[in-house]
Amino acid sequence: MKKAVKLLALATAAILAALMLTGCGEKEPVEQRDPLTRAEATEEVITLPEGMDASAGFATQITDTGMYIVFNGINKRETDYFTAPNGSLTIMSSATGEATGMKSFKINLWKKVEGGAEYVDDSTIYYYTNGDMHTYTISDLDPAAQYRMVLSYDAYGYYIYGQMRVDGAAAAA
Repeated sequence: MKKAVKLLALATAAILAALMLTGCGEKEPVEQRDPLTRAEATEEVITLPEGMDASAGFATQITDTGMYIVFNGINKRETDYFTAPNGSLTIMSSATGEATGMKSFKINLWKKVEGGAEYVDDSTIYYYTNGDMHTYTISDLDPAAQYRMVLSYDAYGYYIYGQMRVDGAAAAA
């Protein structure tokens, strides 16, 4: 009986070793894909409208070309409702953040509906907090709808600082 148990243990060990070897060898590298939608770097700059306070905690101003946003020391804020008469928004931002482990903040859009607001699918965009300018265009928006934008930094207790320009935004009626 002892001999049979030893033989069974040896056979099991041999099978396990053979199975482990099938995973060895050259493998093609797996392409690393960032699951987040990230804004792309741009050389454009934001020039705030005359009279807009760049040191404000959170301020928005809509002009005839779009909306400007200033944020200093915020973790999460949302804009008032606005429209996208051309059906798209190009959102440019330059920001820095306090949390060394958090390299980005996010924005997303919410559409005004009867009784509240609903999330706009595929509208969560991540912007780097390295001080460089980044941009992203959200298309296929309803020109007749009203939207609001939520800016948030997923580092509780830490804050972001920066500016944003939203081309294509207009005042809600």
